[in-house]
Amino acid sequence: MLKCEVIKDLLPLYIDKVCSRESATLIEEHLAGCSSCRLEWENLQSAIPLPLQTVDNNRRDGLVLKAISSYWGRTKLKAFMKGAMLSSLTIGLLVLAYFGLTQWHIMKVPADLVVIEDVGKMKDGRIAFHLRLTDDYDLNQISYDMDEEGNFYMTPYRPIIKKKRVAPVGLFNMYQALDSFLNEVYKSRFGADTHIKALYIVTRDEHILVWQEGMSLPPASLAAEEELKR
Repeated sequence: MLKCEVIKDLLPLYIDKVCSRESATLIEEHLAGCSSCRLEWENLQSAIPLPLQTVDNNRRDGLVLKAISSYWGRTKLKAFMKGAMLSSLTIGLLVLAYFGLTQWHIMKVPADLVVIEDVGKMKDGRIAFHLRLTDDYDLNQISYDMDEEGNFYMTPYRPIIKKKRVAPVGLFNMYQALDSFLNEVYKSRFGADTHIKALYIVTRDEHILVWQEGMSLPPASLAAEEELKR
């Protein structure tokens, strides 16, 4: 009669049906009379591995879940990258808009805000005048324009969002002069035998005459001479 140790070693072969018929008969006879080996057999029965097809299905399901998880991860990353790009673009546009509204000088100052005073001829022949704006905002740019008739235009520009004055004197309140430099600028465009015949403030359509050829001018004031010293 076989010992329990031998029977327990043979039980896996018996359960998998790979032992001989004679061995199977001996094992069955032993199990019928041995409660210990029969308990071992029952335990091994309950621990029988899943069929191969079930294992393959589980493995396939695991791969599918892993693929879904990876896709979700990539989707979240793409969404994060898109969000970061959109945020950067929005911030860039806001900065550009702020810069444009506060720094780009594209708004012409209306003629009704401009006062021209103390026009006179300086000792060196320049035409001096005092330009003053009547509102409380700063001025940072005066642009030039001209035409072939000898007209020269000085146009004050501001950004869309104006800034308050921080000092009592500036482009908004100071002496200006029509000098040889501006005449050279004019000659460079229209020819060496041309010259400025009239000076206007603001634009061609809305302008204030400062000086024109043949106009009788008083001597420039001491304030103009002092401020416009070369």
